[in-house]
Amino acid sequence: MGDPRGKERIQAELLKIRDRLLGLKLIFTGLENDDDAYTIFETLNTRGKDLTLSDLVKSHLSRLLKPSNKGVDTTKDKWESIHEIFEESQADLSVSTFIHHHWLSRYEYITEKKLYKALRKQIKKDTAAAFLDDLVLESKLYRAIYEPSYWKWKKEESDIRDSLAAMQLFRIKQQVPMVLSVLRQYFDGALNLKNVKTMLRTIENFHFAFTAVASQRSSGGISFMYALHARNLYSAAANKKPSVLAELRQKLASKRPSFAEFAARFQELRYSSLITKQKALVKYILVKIYEANSPGLAIDPHKMTLEHLSPEKPSAAALSDEEIASIGNLILVTQDINNKLANKLFEEKRKILKGCSVWVDDVVANAKTWNSDEIEKRTEFLAKMSYN
Repeated sequence: MGDPRGKERIQAELLKIRDRLLGLKLIFTGLENDDDAYTIFETLNTRGKDLTLSDLVKSHLSRLLKPSNKGVDTTKDKWESIHEIFEESQADLSVSTFIHHHWLSRYEYITEKKLYKALRKQIKKDTAAAFLDDLVLESKLYRAIYEPSYWKWKKEESDIRDSLAAMQLFRIKQQVPMVLSVLRQYFDGALNLKNVKTMLRTIENFHFAFTAVASQRSSGGISFMYALHARNLYSAAANKKPSVLAELRQKLASKRPSFAEFAARFQELRYSSLITKQKALVKYILVKIYEANSPGLAIDPHKMTLEHLSPEKPSAAALSDEEIASIGNLILVTQDINNKLANKLFEEKRKILKGCSVWVDDVVANAKTWNSDEIEKRTEFLAKMSYN
C-alpha cells in the first residue's frame, strides 16, 4: 500500500495546477493587417523576458518578406537553415552574435544591444531578401571560422584552415568581422588565395604575440579597427581591396608588443602532467618552430608529441616542477622517438636525437649537460625564434 500522505500531497498539487489553468485568461485582439501583429509581438515580449537580437531580426524579415504561396514560407525555411548549421556545430555559436558580426563587416560600428534599431532603419522591403540570402551564405563561413574542420578546404587552402584553428586556440573574437569579410571576398572571387593567406597569417601572428603570449588586452580599439577594415574591404573596388589589407597589416604591426614584453611572458609558459593549462599553446609554438626549420620533411608535426628533456620523474630531483615544465625543457618528437628517449639521462637523449630524422635546435645539440641555466638559455632562444 502506498503512503496516504503522499497521495494527499499529489492531489493537492494537482488541484493547484487545475486552479492555475482555470485562472488563465485569453484576450483576443482584432487587427487590420499582419504588420500590427509583428509590432504587438515585439512590444509585448519585451515587457517580459527580453527577446534576442535573432528573434527580433527574424520578426522584422518575416514582416518584410511575406509568403507568396500558401504553405510555402521561404523566409522561415532559410532562417531555420541558419539555425540548423549552428546547432549541428561543435562550437558554441550564437545566431545573434553572428548577425552582429555580419553587420560589423558591412555597416556602422555599433553594439549588439543597439543593433536592432539600426537594422530596422537599414533593411527595408527592397533589401530584405538580399540581406537574408547573405546571412544564409555567410552562416556557413561563420561556422568554418569557429570550426575549421567543418569546411571542405582544398589542399592549397590548408594554410587558411590552420590560421583559423590558431585563432580558436587563442580564444579571440575581435577579428571575426574582418575574417568573415576576407573569406566572403575570397569565395566571391574578389580576393586571390595569396592575399587571403597573408592576411589571415598576419592576424594569427599578431594575436599569438599580443593575446596568446603577452596577454595584452584591448580597450575596444582593436575591435573597431577590424570592423572598420572589414567595411572598407566590402565597399572597396576590386583593385583597391589589396590596399585595404595592406593598411590593416601595417596597423597590426604598429600594435605588436615589444620583444621585451613578449619574452617576459614567454618564459612563463609551462607544460607537464602537473601543469596542463598551456599544453595546446606550447605545442603550437614548438610545431611552428619545427615547421620553419624542417622544410621538406615528411613528418606531420601536428601528430608529434611533447617530450621533457629533463624527465618529469627523474631519479634525482635536481630541478623544480616549474623548471621541468618550462617550455625551454620541452621538445617535439615522434611517438617512436619519445619511446626511445623514455627517462634516459640527457647525454643519452642528445645522442638519440642527433641520430634521428628530426630537427634539433643548437642549444640542445651543443649542450654538454642539462640544468636550470641551459633551460633558461633555451627559453630565450625559443622566444626569439617565436617572436621573429
